[in-house]
Amino acid sequence: MSTGGTSAFFSLIEQLQTQPEPAYCGLTTLVIILNALAVDPRRSWKGPWRWYEESMLNCCIDLDIAKKTGITFSKFACLAKCQGLDVQAVHGSDSTVEQFRQVVKQTCTHEKLPSSFLVISYTRKVLGQTGTGHFSPIGAYDEASDNVLILDTARFKYGPHWAPLELVFEALIPEDPDTGKSRGYVVLSYDGKNDEISKPGTSCPRCNSPLPLSVLFGSKQNDSLRKEFKLFLEGLLPDITLSSVISFWTKDRTNDNYIWELVQPQLQPVDSADVYMVNSLRQLLKGLIEKEASDMPATLLLTWQWLNANKGIKSEVTCPRGISCCSLSPINNGSVRALEISPGEALYIVYLASLSEKQRRGIVYEDGISVEMKIGVEDTVREQLLAEAALVSYAIETCDWNV
Repeated sequence: MSTGGTSAFFSLIEQLQTQPEPAYCGLTTLVIILNALAVDPRRSWKGPWRWYEESMLNCCIDLDIAKKTGITFSKFACLAKCQGLDVQAVHGSDSTVEQFRQVVKQTCTHEKLPSSFLVISYTRKVLGQTGTGHFSPIGAYDEASDNVLILDTARFKYGPHWAPLELVFEALIPEDPDTGKSRGYVVLSYDGKNDEISKPGTSCPRCNSPLPLSVLFGSKQNDSLRKEFKLFLEGLLPDITLSSVISFWTKDRTNDNYIWELVQPQLQPVDSADVYMVNSLRQLLKGLIEKEASDMPATLLLTWQWLNANKGIKSEVTCPRGISCCSLSPINNGSVRALEISPGEALYIVYLASLSEKQRRGIVYEDGISVEMKIGVEDTVREQLLAEAALVSYAIETCDWNV
Protein backbone atom coordinates (compact mmCIF):
# COMPACT_ATOMS: atom_id res chain seq x y z
CA MET A 1 0.00 0.00 0.00
CA SER A 2 2.89 2.35 0.68
CA THR A 3 3.80 2.33 -3.02
CA GLY A 4 0.32 3.52 -4.02
CA GLY A 5 -0.53 0.61 -6.29
CA THR A 6 -3.70 -0.55 -4.54
CA SER A 7 -6.26 2.06 -5.54
CA ALA A 8 -8.19 -0.47 -7.64
CA PHE A 9 -7.95 -3.20 -5.02
CA PHE A 10 -10.64 -2.12 -2.58
CA SER A 11 -13.36 -1.54 -5.17
CA LEU A 12 -12.61 -4.90 -6.80
CA ILE A 13 -12.19 -7.00 -3.66
CA GLU A 14 -15.65 -5.88 -2.48
CA GLN A 15 -17.09 -7.44 -5.63
CA LEU A 16 -14.79 -10.45 -6.04
CA GLN A 17 -16.75 -13.66 -6.42
CA THR A 18 -16.20 -17.23 -7.52
CA GLN A 19 -17.31 -18.03 -11.06
CA PRO A 20 -20.48 -20.20 -10.87
CA GLU A 21 -19.49 -22.32 -13.88
CA PRO A 22 -16.05 -23.74 -14.82
CA ALA A 23 -16.05 -21.79 -18.11
CA TYR A 24 -17.51 -18.54 -16.75
CA CYS A 25 -14.22 -16.78 -15.94
CA GLY A 26 -14.81 -14.09 -18.57
CA LEU A 27 -18.42 -13.47 -17.58
CA THR A 28 -17.70 -13.37 -13.85
CA THR A 29 -14.73 -11.06 -14.39
CA LEU A 30 -16.96 -8.66 -16.32
CA VAL A 31 -19.66 -8.84 -13.61
CA ILE A 32 -17.04 -7.92 -10.99
CA ILE A 33 -15.95 -4.89 -13.04
CA LEU A 34 -19.52 -3.74 -13.74
CA ASN A 35 -20.46 -3.88 -10.08
CA ALA A 36 -17.19 -2.20 -9.03
CA LEU A 37 -17.97 0.64 -11.46
CA ALA A 38 -21.55 0.81 -10.08
CA VAL A 39 -23.11 0.37 -13.52
CA ASP A 40 -26.90 0.12 -13.26
CA PRO A 41 -28.14 -3.07 -14.98
CA ARG A 42 -31.60 -1.48 -15.23
CA ARG A 43 -33.29 -4.54 -13.82
CA SER A 44 -33.62 -6.17 -10.43
CA TRP A 45 -31.30 -8.94 -9.30
CA LYS A 46 -33.34 -10.12 -6.31
CA GLY A 47 -36.04 -8.21 -4.49
CA PRO A 48 -35.41 -4.48 -4.95
CA TRP A 49 -31.66 -4.88 -5.50
CA ARG A 50 -30.23 -3.90 -8.87
CA TRP A 51 -27.04 -5.85 -9.27
CA TYR A 52 -25.21 -7.51 -12.14
CA GLU A 53 -24.94 -11.27 -12.38
CA GLU A 54 -23.86 -13.49 -15.26
CA SER A 55 -27.30 -14.20 -16.75
CA MET A 56 -27.75 -10.48 -17.47
CA LEU A 57 -24.93 -10.51 -20.03
CA ASN A 58 -27.22 -11.18 -22.97
CA CYS A 59 -25.51 -9.56 -25.95
CA CYS A 60 -23.08 -11.15 -28.45
CA ILE A 61 -23.15 -14.63 -26.90
CA ASP A 62 -25.40 -17.57 -26.13
CA LEU A 63 -25.09 -18.22 -22.40
CA ASP A 64 -25.72 -21.94 -22.82
CA ILE A 65 -22.75 -22.18 -25.17
CA ALA A 66 -20.60 -19.92 -22.99
CA LYS A 67 -21.31 -22.21 -20.05
CA LYS A 68 -19.62 -25.04 -21.94
CA THR A 69 -16.86 -23.30 -23.91
CA GLY A 70 -16.27 -19.91 -22.31
CA ILE A 71 -15.79 -16.75 -24.41
CA THR A 72 -13.03 -15.37 -26.59
CA PHE A 73 -11.14 -12.11 -26.17
CA SER A 74 -13.26 -10.34 -28.83
CA LYS A 75 -16.53 -11.61 -27.31
CA PHE A 76 -15.43 -10.27 -23.92
CA ALA A 77 -14.85 -6.84 -25.50
CA CYS A 78 -18.22 -7.00 -27.27
CA LEU A 79 -20.03 -7.95 -24.05
CA ALA A 80 -18.37 -5.11 -22.15
CA LYS A 81 -19.37 -2.60 -24.81
CA CYS A 82 -22.96 -3.85 -24.80
CA GLN A 83 -23.19 -3.06 -21.08
CA GLY A 84 -22.25 0.56 -21.77
CA LEU A 85 -18.55 0.45 -20.86
CA ASP A 86 -15.76 2.24 -22.66
CA VAL A 87 -13.36 -0.40 -23.93
CA GLN A 88 -9.66 -0.43 -24.81
CA ALA A 89 -8.67 -3.93 -25.95
CA VAL A 90 -5.09 -4.78 -26.90
CA HIS A 91 -3.70 -8.12 -28.05
CA GLY A 92 -0.52 -9.18 -26.29
CA SER A 93 1.21 -9.59 -29.67
CA ASP A 94 0.43 -5.92 -30.47
CA SER A 95 1.93 -4.56 -27.27
CA THR A 96 5.23 -4.45 -25.39
CA VAL A 97 5.98 -5.23 -21.78
CA GLU A 98 6.67 -1.55 -21.12
CA GLN A 99 3.33 -0.49 -22.62
CA PHE A 100 1.62 -3.13 -20.47
CA ARG A 101 3.45 -1.85 -17.40
CA GLN A 102 2.23 1.69 -18.06
CA VAL A 103 -1.38 0.47 -18.35
CA VAL A 104 -1.00 -1.44 -15.07
CA LYS A 105 0.27 1.69 -13.35
CA GLN A 106 -2.50 3.85 -14.79
CA THR A 107 -5.26 1.51 -13.60
CA CYS A 108 -3.77 0.64 -10.20
CA THR A 109 -2.50 4.01 -9.00
CA HIS A 110 -5.54 6.32 -9.17
CA GLU A 111 -5.38 9.24 -6.74
CA LYS A 112 -9.18 9.27 -6.48
CA LEU A 113 -11.76 6.51 -6.68
CA PRO A 114 -10.87 4.34 -9.69
CA SER A 115 -12.89 4.94 -12.83
CA SER A 116 -11.22 2.20 -14.89
CA PHE A 117 -10.00 -1.34 -14.30
CA LEU A 118 -7.67 -3.74 -16.06
CA VAL A 119 -8.61 -7.26 -17.16
CA ILE A 120 -6.16 -9.79 -18.57
CA SER A 121 -6.89 -12.70 -20.88
CA TYR A 122 -3.96 -15.07 -20.42
CA THR A 123 -2.61 -18.60 -20.68
CA ARG A 124 -2.34 -20.22 -17.26
CA LYS A 125 0.46 -22.61 -18.26
CA VAL A 126 2.91 -19.72 -18.63
CA LEU A 127 2.35 -18.97 -14.93
CA GLY A 128 2.89 -22.63 -14.03
CA GLN A 129 -0.80 -23.18 -13.33
CA THR A 130 -3.19 -25.88 -14.47
CA GLY A 131 -5.71 -25.05 -17.17
CA THR A 132 -5.51 -23.07 -20.40
CA GLY A 133 -7.07 -19.69 -21.21
CA HIS A 134 -8.43 -17.55 -18.38
CA PHE A 135 -9.74 -14.05 -17.59
CA SER A 136 -8.99 -12.18 -14.35
CA PRO A 137 -9.03 -8.59 -13.05
CA ILE A 138 -5.76 -7.01 -11.94
CA GLY A 139 -6.21 -5.80 -8.37
CA ALA A 140 -2.93 -4.12 -7.50
CA TYR A 141 0.65 -3.37 -8.55
CA ASP A 142 3.80 -3.39 -6.40
CA GLU A 143 6.40 -1.27 -8.16
CA ALA A 144 9.26 -2.35 -5.88
CA SER A 145 8.96 -6.02 -6.88
CA ASP A 146 7.29 -5.32 -10.26
CA ASN A 147 4.51 -7.77 -9.36
CA VAL A 148 0.79 -7.58 -10.12
CA LEU A 149 -2.02 -9.00 -8.00
CA ILE A 150 -4.29 -11.33 -9.98
CA LEU A 151 -7.80 -11.59 -8.52
CA ASP A 152 -8.60 -15.07 -9.80
CA THR A 153 -12.30 -15.82 -10.23
CA ALA A 154 -11.68 -19.59 -10.09
CA ARG A 155 -11.17 -19.43 -6.35
CA PHE A 156 -11.81 -23.16 -6.06
CA LYS A 157 -8.38 -23.48 -7.75
CA TYR A 158 -6.41 -20.32 -6.93
CA GLY A 159 -7.04 -17.43 -4.60
CA PRO A 160 -5.74 -13.91 -5.25
CA HIS A 161 -2.01 -14.18 -5.94
CA TRP A 162 0.97 -12.07 -6.93
CA ALA A 163 2.86 -12.73 -10.16
CA PRO A 164 5.83 -11.03 -11.85
CA LEU A 165 4.57 -8.45 -14.35
CA GLU A 166 6.90 -9.60 -17.11
CA LEU A 167 5.75 -13.22 -16.70
CA VAL A 168 2.12 -12.09 -16.81
CA PHE A 169 2.84 -10.22 -20.03
CA GLU A 170 4.37 -13.37 -21.52
CA ALA A 171 1.11 -15.17 -20.66
CA LEU A 172 -0.80 -12.70 -22.87
CA ILE A 173 1.11 -13.63 -26.03
CA PRO A 174 0.30 -17.33 -26.74
CA GLU A 175 -2.25 -17.86 -29.49
CA ASP A 176 -5.84 -18.72 -28.65
CA PRO A 177 -6.62 -21.79 -30.81
CA ASP A 178 -10.25 -20.65 -31.17
CA THR A 179 -9.33 -17.34 -32.82
CA GLY A 180 -5.80 -17.77 -34.15
CA LYS A 181 -4.82 -14.58 -32.32
CA SER A 182 -2.96 -13.88 -29.10
CA ARG A 183 -4.78 -13.13 -25.88
CA GLY A 184 -4.36 -9.70 -24.32
CA TYR A 185 -5.57 -7.05 -21.90
CA VAL A 186 -8.62 -4.78 -21.70
CA VAL A 187 -9.09 -1.48 -19.91
CA LEU A 188 -12.73 -0.97 -18.93
CA SER A 189 -14.11 2.35 -17.75
CA TYR A 190 -17.44 4.06 -17.24
CA ASP A 191 -16.55 7.73 -17.55
CA GLY A 192 -16.20 8.04 -21.32
CA LYS A 193 -12.52 8.99 -21.15
CA ASN A 194 -11.10 6.00 -22.94
CA ASP A 195 -10.86 5.88 -26.73
CA GLU A 196 -13.24 3.51 -28.46
CA ILE A 197 -11.93 0.43 -30.17
CA SER A 198 -12.91 -0.03 -33.77
CA LYS A 199 -12.30 -2.48 -36.53
CA PRO A 200 -9.46 -1.21 -38.76
CA GLY A 201 -10.68 0.37 -41.98
CA THR A 202 -14.32 0.66 -40.93
CA SER A 203 -16.56 3.22 -39.31
CA CYS A 204 -18.87 2.12 -36.53
CA PRO A 205 -20.74 5.19 -35.23
CA ARG A 206 -23.13 2.99 -33.26
CA CYS A 207 -20.15 1.59 -31.37
CA ASN A 208 -19.66 4.96 -29.64
CA SER A 209 -22.80 4.95 -27.51
CA PRO A 210 -23.48 3.02 -24.30
CA LEU A 211 -26.10 0.35 -24.92
CA PRO A 212 -28.58 -0.49 -22.13
CA LEU A 213 -29.74 -4.02 -21.43
CA SER A 214 -32.40 -5.63 -23.54
CA VAL A 215 -35.64 -6.42 -21.74
CA LEU A 216 -37.00 -8.40 -24.68
CA PHE A 217 -34.28 -10.64 -26.04
CA GLY A 218 -31.27 -12.74 -25.19
CA SER A 219 -28.63 -13.28 -27.84
CA LYS A 220 -27.82 -16.53 -29.64
CA GLN A 221 -24.16 -17.21 -30.44
CA ASN A 222 -24.51 -17.64 -34.17
CA ASP A 223 -21.92 -15.40 -35.82
CA SER A 224 -21.99 -17.34 -39.09
CA LEU A 225 -25.69 -16.50 -39.45
CA ARG A 226 -25.06 -12.87 -38.52
CA LYS A 227 -22.31 -12.68 -41.16
CA GLU A 228 -24.67 -14.13 -43.77
CA PHE A 229 -27.33 -11.56 -42.88
CA LYS A 230 -24.76 -8.75 -42.87
CA LEU A 231 -23.74 -9.65 -46.44
CA PHE A 232 -27.42 -9.87 -47.38
CA LEU A 233 -28.01 -6.33 -46.11
CA GLU A 234 -24.95 -4.98 -47.89
CA GLY A 235 -26.42 -6.33 -51.12
CA LEU A 236 -29.70 -4.49 -50.49
CA LEU A 237 -28.31 -1.06 -49.61
CA PRO A 238 -29.80 1.48 -49.63
CA ASP A 239 -33.19 -0.21 -50.19
CA ILE A 240 -33.69 -2.30 -47.04
CA THR A 241 -37.38 -3.11 -46.50
CA LEU A 242 -39.37 -4.99 -43.88
CA SER A 243 -40.45 -7.52 -46.50
CA SER A 244 -36.83 -8.26 -47.45
CA VAL A 245 -35.88 -8.82 -43.79
CA ILE A 246 -38.91 -11.09 -43.32
CA SER A 247 -37.94 -13.02 -46.45
CA PHE A 248 -34.43 -13.69 -45.11
CA TRP A 249 -35.48 -14.65 -41.58
CA THR A 250 -38.32 -16.93 -42.68
CA LYS A 251 -36.37 -18.51 -45.55
CA ASP A 252 -38.90 -17.09 -48.00
CA ARG A 253 -41.76 -18.08 -45.68
CA THR A 254 -40.75 -21.74 -45.49
CA ASN A 255 -39.82 -21.46 -41.79
CA ASP A 256 -41.54 -18.75 -39.77
CA ASN A 257 -39.53 -19.83 -36.74
CA TYR A 258 -36.06 -19.16 -38.18
CA ILE A 259 -35.67 -15.82 -36.38
CA TRP A 260 -35.14 -17.68 -33.10
CA GLU A 261 -31.75 -18.79 -34.44
CA LEU A 262 -30.65 -15.17 -33.96
CA VAL A 263 -32.37 -14.10 -30.73
CA GLN A 264 -34.50 -15.66 -28.02
CA PRO A 265 -37.10 -14.03 -25.74
CA GLN A 266 -36.02 -13.04 -22.27
CA LEU A 267 -37.68 -14.66 -19.30
CA GLN A 268 -40.73 -12.88 -17.99
CA PRO A 269 -39.75 -9.92 -15.78
CA VAL A 270 -40.62 -9.76 -12.09
CA ASP A 271 -39.83 -6.12 -11.35
CA SER A 272 -42.93 -3.94 -11.85
CA ALA A 273 -40.98 -1.35 -13.84
CA ASP A 274 -39.73 -4.03 -16.22
CA VAL A 275 -43.22 -5.49 -16.58
CA TYR A 276 -44.52 -2.05 -17.48
CA MET A 277 -41.68 -1.48 -19.96
CA VAL A 278 -42.24 -4.84 -21.70
CA ASN A 279 -46.00 -4.21 -22.00
CA SER A 280 -45.40 -0.70 -23.32
CA LEU A 281 -42.82 -1.91 -25.81
CA ARG A 282 -45.26 -4.48 -27.18
CA GLN A 283 -47.93 -1.78 -27.46
CA LEU A 284 -45.51 0.38 -29.44
CA LEU A 285 -44.45 -2.54 -31.62
CA LYS A 286 -48.07 -3.44 -32.34
CA GLY A 287 -48.79 0.09 -33.48
CA LEU A 288 -45.70 0.31 -35.68
CA ILE A 289 -46.34 -3.10 -37.23
CA GLU A 290 -49.95 -2.12 -38.04
CA LYS A 291 -48.52 0.65 -40.22
CA GLU A 292 -46.69 -2.09 -42.17
CA ALA A 293 -49.67 -4.47 -42.22
CA SER A 294 -49.28 -5.35 -45.89
CA ASP A 295 -45.73 -6.61 -45.30
CA MET A 296 -46.38 -8.54 -42.06
CA PRO A 297 -48.27 -11.86 -42.44
CA ALA A 298 -50.75 -12.48 -39.62
CA THR A 299 -49.27 -15.88 -38.75
CA LEU A 300 -45.98 -14.21 -37.80
CA LEU A 301 -47.76 -12.36 -34.99
CA LEU A 302 -48.85 -15.56 -33.20
CA THR A 303 -46.97 -16.37 -30.00
CA TRP A 304 -46.19 -19.83 -28.69
CA GLN A 305 -48.41 -19.16 -25.71
CA TRP A 306 -51.34 -18.40 -28.04
CA LEU A 307 -50.67 -21.54 -30.07
CA ASN A 308 -50.58 -23.74 -26.98
CA ALA A 309 -53.76 -22.16 -25.59
CA ASN A 310 -55.63 -22.63 -28.88
CA LYS A 311 -54.38 -25.99 -30.11
CA GLY A 312 -57.31 -28.12 -31.17
CA ILE A 313 -59.52 -25.09 -31.70
CA LYS A 314 -60.64 -24.38 -35.26
CA SER A 315 -59.35 -21.06 -36.50
CA GLU A 316 -58.91 -19.21 -39.75
CA VAL A 317 -55.31 -18.59 -38.70
CA THR A 318 -53.13 -21.67 -39.17
CA CYS A 319 -49.88 -22.56 -37.45
CA PRO A 320 -46.76 -20.82 -38.75
CA ARG A 321 -44.72 -22.69 -41.33
CA GLY A 322 -41.93 -24.88 -40.04
CA ILE A 323 -43.52 -25.56 -36.64
CA SER A 324 -46.20 -27.69 -35.07
CA CYS A 325 -48.93 -26.17 -32.92
CA CYS A 326 -48.68 -29.15 -30.61
CA SER A 327 -44.90 -29.06 -30.14
CA LEU A 328 -42.89 -27.38 -27.41
CA SER A 329 -41.44 -23.96 -28.04
CA PRO A 330 -37.89 -24.19 -29.43
CA ILE A 331 -36.95 -20.95 -27.70
CA ASN A 332 -35.37 -20.81 -24.24
CA ASN A 333 -35.43 -24.62 -24.24
CA GLY A 334 -39.23 -24.59 -24.16
CA SER A 335 -39.33 -22.52 -20.95
CA VAL A 336 -42.85 -21.57 -19.91
CA ARG A 337 -41.34 -18.46 -18.34
CA ALA A 338 -40.29 -17.02 -21.69
CA LEU A 339 -41.78 -13.68 -22.69
CA GLU A 340 -44.91 -13.93 -24.79
CA ILE A 341 -43.48 -12.39 -27.92
CA SER A 342 -44.14 -13.33 -31.54
CA PRO A 343 -41.71 -13.95 -34.41
CA GLY A 344 -43.23 -10.91 -36.14
CA GLU A 345 -42.29 -8.61 -33.25
CA ALA A 346 -38.75 -9.99 -33.26
CA LEU A 347 -38.57 -9.56 -37.03
CA TYR A 348 -39.65 -5.93 -36.78
CA ILE A 349 -36.88 -5.17 -34.29
CA VAL A 350 -34.33 -6.87 -36.56
CA TYR A 351 -35.71 -4.74 -39.41
CA LEU A 352 -35.11 -1.60 -37.33
CA ALA A 353 -31.62 -2.89 -36.51
CA SER A 354 -30.92 -3.18 -40.24
CA LEU A 355 -31.51 0.53 -40.83
CA SER A 356 -29.35 3.53 -40.07
CA GLU A 357 -29.72 5.15 -36.68
CA LYS A 358 -31.40 8.18 -38.26
CA GLN A 359 -33.88 6.01 -40.17
CA ARG A 360 -34.90 3.92 -37.18
CA ARG A 361 -35.28 6.98 -34.97
CA GLY A 362 -37.60 8.55 -37.54
CA ILE A 363 -39.74 5.40 -37.59
CA VAL A 364 -39.88 4.91 -33.82
CA TYR A 365 -40.70 8.58 -33.14
CA GLU A 366 -43.21 8.57 -36.04
CA ASP A 367 -41.78 11.63 -37.77
CA GLY A 368 -44.31 13.49 -39.88
CA ILE A 369 -47.30 12.14 -37.96
CA SER A 370 -49.50 14.48 -35.92
CA VAL A 371 -49.38 14.23 -32.15
CA GLU A 372 -53.01 13.10 -32.05
CA MET A 373 -52.27 10.14 -34.36
CA LYS A 374 -49.11 8.94 -32.63
CA ILE A 375 -48.98 5.76 -30.56
CA GLY A 376 -49.63 6.66 -26.92
CA VAL A 377 -46.38 5.67 -25.21
CA GLU A 378 -43.74 7.64 -23.34
CA ASP A 379 -40.47 8.67 -24.94
CA THR A 380 -38.62 6.38 -22.53
CA VAL A 381 -40.39 3.46 -24.20
CA ARG A 382 -39.39 4.68 -27.65
CA GLU A 383 -35.78 5.03 -26.46
CA GLN A 384 -35.82 1.49 -25.10
CA LEU A 385 -37.08 0.19 -28.45
CA LEU A 386 -34.24 2.04 -30.16
CA ALA A 387 -31.86 0.43 -27.65
CA GLU A 388 -33.29 -3.03 -28.41
CA ALA A 389 -32.60 -2.45 -32.12
CA ALA A 390 -29.16 -0.99 -31.42
CA LEU A 391 -28.13 -4.10 -29.46
CA VAL A 392 -29.13 -6.37 -32.35
CA SER A 393 -27.42 -4.02 -34.80
CA TYR A 394 -24.23 -3.97 -32.74
CA ALA A 395 -24.06 -7.77 -32.59
CA ILE A 396 -24.52 -7.96 -36.37
CA GLU A 397 -22.03 -5.21 -37.07
CA THR A 398 -19.32 -6.78 -34.90
CA CYS A 399 -19.91 -10.44 -35.86
CA ASP A 400 -16.69 -10.52 -37.90
CA TRP A 401 -14.84 -8.23 -35.51
CA ASN A 402 -11.69 -9.80 -34.06
CA VAL A 403 -10.17 -7.21 -31.77
